Amino acid sequence: MKKNKPNAERMLSFLFLLVTLGVVLYVGFSGNDLEALGAALRAMSPAYLALCLMSWMLYVLTDALAIHHFLRMQGQPIRIGQSLRAAMTGIYYCNLTPGASGGQPMEMYCLHKYGVSVGVSGSGMAVKFIVFQVVLLVTGAVMWIANAGFVDAHTQGSKWFILMGYVVNFFSIGMVALMAISRRAVRWVIDKCIRVGVRVRLCKDPDASRRKWENHCESFVSSVHLVIRHPRDVIIQCLIALGQLMSLMLVIIAIYNAFGLSGISAGELITMGVLLYIGASYTPLPGASGAQEGGFAVLFRGIFPDAQLFVALLIWRFSTYYLSILAGAALTVAENLGALRKRRTQEKREGVSNE
Repeated sequence: MKKNKPNAERMLSFLFLLVTLGVVLYVGFSGNDLEALGAALRAMSPAYLALCLMSWMLYVLTDALAIHHFLRMQGQPIRIGQSLRAAMTGIYYCNLTPGASGGQPMEMYCLHKYGVSVGVSGSGMAVKFIVFQVVLLVTGAVMWIANAGFVDAHTQGSKWFILMGYVVNFFSIGMVALMAISRRAVRWVIDKCIRVGVRVRLCKDPDASRRKWENHCESFVSSVHLVIRHPRDVIIQCLIALGQLMSLMLVIIAIYNAFGLSGISAGELITMGVLLYIGASYTPLPGASGAQEGGFAVLFRGIFPDAQLFVALLIWRFSTYYLSILAGAALTVAENLGALRKRRTQEKREGVSNE
């Protein structure tokens, strides 16, 4: 029964995503003329749609480069292909689980199969998270100040949505940063987790578990401190994170130009995209579903006219979210089939050797 629990949770997430997509399609099709929607689709340039796909590929690549650079700096002999697979696994589960809670553990699990210890991979996840969130918030603040008049004209009473995102993201950065630099904080979390494990009878030997996880804790904190002592590597991580963020924003620019629209600069489009990301990221639902679509409809209402807004929403959401779900699901199925074939081959060999 416990073995089937993750699969059941995954199916519930898929069901929720389908329901959310159904609601968006219903609202969009019922609120727009079908001929206008068809005209909007026909007016789009295929070259810019291809750019949306390239932007997604760049997003995955930069996510992989972030963890790859960190692990190589830690002396881990990991290949770029392994980093790409781990990154894709993390992105998939991050988009599929509520509050993006499953991405980091699954990426750490994937890296563990490549010989990376839990402490080192955990510190890599912490550094990647902190750097990306800091780059996100700083970029959002700078772009907001630089385009204050444009933001005021297009937020339409939704600034609270963005400001709440800033508050929650600052809090999450502080919590992860405390874990990354304080051995006491990590040990406190370990102790609490072990107590819960004993209470639910998952931890049979508390002392052994504590020793094991304190060793992971030591490598975790040491890895983070190694990064802090090398400012050059921190700058590289920040540049990678900025590239990852801009790859997501490039989708909005591509869609805007695909319609042949003009009058709004790339900087203004990036500003609204970054503020949308900040505002919706704290929503505790798979892929921030609902908040992302609703936020896009509000913030980009004056940028994409009429039926083009709905078409832009669908293409943007597919390029930045559903494409990751489809690619991650395909990767998971391929890995499961490969593991099944390997197991059957091994069983056949064992059967022949026994005969």
